[in-house]
Amino acid sequence: MTLEQRLQQIEDREAIRALKHHYYCHCVDRAVAGEAGAIEQTLSRFTDDIVADFTGFPVAEGKAAVGAFFAQGVPAFLSYSQHRVCNDVIEIDGDTATGRWYVDCPVVFRDGNPTGNSGPGFIGGRYEERYRREGGVWKFARIVALLDVNAEFQFNWTQARQRFDNR
Repeated sequence: MTLEQRLQQIEDREAIRALKHHYYCHCVDRAVAGEAGAIEQTLSRFTDDIVADFTGFPVAEGKAAVGAFFAQGVPAFLSYSQHRVCNDVIEIDGDTATGRWYVDCPVVFRDGNPTGNSGPGFIGGRYEERYRREGGVWKFARIVALLDVNAEFQFNWTQARQRFDNR
């Protein structure tokens, strides 16, 4: 691999990290907090054919459906979230890439949400994602959230089970 190719790999990894940290974690947390414009930033970084598959929720396909999930669905069951992702493994192949991340996310569940949880809680697990570079910009093409923990704090880790798929 040439020096230029190695440098491009580093730049691509950093661009994907920025995509995940800002356009996903930061913007989704702001949307949950009620900042309506925040989700628009995230939508700008979704491919038109994006797929989102979160444990316990129906699969959303296409930018409109995935955007609705993040803009209306997530804020309907959470009143607070603080995404923290780490241990990223990013593999790049030209204009496509994959990423795996651990997620720890303290939350406050809204009463009556579909999870059955209420009040302070925790969501934890892993993201398995695909990205595609379009017009020189990295975008999300697929987001799979394998949620090992989705519970009120009183349950802590007693119900944690590592998931290997959602279906």
